[in-house]
Amino acid sequence: MRKDKQVAETLAMLVAMGVKRGASDIHIEPHERFVLVRYRIDGSLRGIHKLPRDSLSGVMAQLKTLADLNVNETRAPQEGTYVADAEGGHVTVRVATMPVFGGEKAVLHLSIRRGAPPALADLGFWGKGLQTLQHVLTSPAGLVLVAGPRHGGTATTLFSMVHALNSPLVSIATVETQRKHRLPGVNQTYLGDSSAMTMSTGLRAALKQDPNIIMLGDVPDSDTAAQAVHAATSGHLLLSGMHADNSVRAVLRVRAAGIEPFLLITCLRASVGQRLVRTLCPDCRERYALSRDEQRELAESFGITGANAYKRIYELESQAAPAIFGDVKQLNSTPTSITHLWRPSEAGCDTCDRSSYVGRTAITEVLENTSALHKLLMDRDMHAVPTIQTAAIKEGFIPMGLDGLIKALRGQTTITEVLRAVHTVA
Repeated sequence: MRKDKQVAETLAMLVAMGVKRGASDIHIEPHERFVLVRYRIDGSLRGIHKLPRDSLSGVMAQLKTLADLNVNETRAPQEGTYVADAEGGHVTVRVATMPVFGGEKAVLHLSIRRGAPPALADLGFWGKGLQTLQHVLTSPAGLVLVAGPRHGGTATTLFSMVHALNSPLVSIATVETQRKHRLPGVNQTYLGDSSAMTMSTGLRAALKQDPNIIMLGDVPDSDTAAQAVHAATSGHLLLSGMHADNSVRAVLRVRAAGIEPFLLITCLRASVGQRLVRTLCPDCRERYALSRDEQRELAESFGITGANAYKRIYELESQAAPAIFGDVKQLNSTPTSITHLWRPSEAGCDTCDRSSYVGRTAITEVLENTSALHKLLMDRDMHAVPTIQTAAIKEGFIPMGLDGLIKALRGQTTITEVLRAVHTVA
């Protein structure tokens, strides 16, 4: 009995530690001599605890009991959930087990019941992109896409938009794939793990409630895409997440679902692309001057060619300075070059728990539906992404890679983080 109590206390401690450190999930992994516990914090796994090897069976049994799983089943994967108390609140723990060499591995996905989401400006939007989003959200009807990879922050961006639009004067319905925020006054539907409702049937049911605004967590198939476009052309403002590489690919994916180009042109207001990058600790980050070789490598990595490219970077950094780390006055670019960047401290500090990073921010792009995009989308030949991006850039579009470069210049993140997220500027 005492051993069971110790196991329960250990699990409670692991979850509490995960919540305190802002972890999205906890990995419990069997190794030959110990059980390794790793936390995913700011997108990266960190090994923090080692449990005795003989504790694995007790930990797994306790997890399965809490999540209402079959304790005796060890050769097949299982999934379940339970609610834990941590840091003075409730956290939903989704447990996923998997047989591996040496026993079973468990991953605990933590869903903290949060309040109001942050404002768009606090997520990483600024300048023309933020102005475009704020403008399109005033539209009474239309389609706004938010594209990114899984765990790329798209759900938070959608919730921030809904929160900005929430008012007693409008009816808002959501069909969600993740439980992230509970918004008073919003009619939220969570699909969960049940197959009883799909995104398509959820959207169809929501439309019968006659809402003004609808938020979808994803557009997984052509049927959902067709319904979403129909809703956006019939008086509803529809905000939707989408698994796509960037803003342009999100639009092309909707087009490829069989949507007629004239319908897409009519309803599309904007398409957002985003990725998450780790933010440098403001207390210990280091500014350094670039050597000629580093300047050349940077130009190659980001496709910076010619005087106009450097001039644009300088102008954008000047615009971003008040919005991104506005307390840092000095600029790190000139009209002809990039002179300085920021890097993490090797030792870190107490603020960042010696990791040199604190939290994450989004690097973003906002593609507005303009006349240039109209012409390309009306063409029956599907245009390549660079063709659309080139046309959009002439109208002021800032690609994700360039947005990331500006944030690296302002000391918010590093060039390494940006390149890891987007590889190159298209």
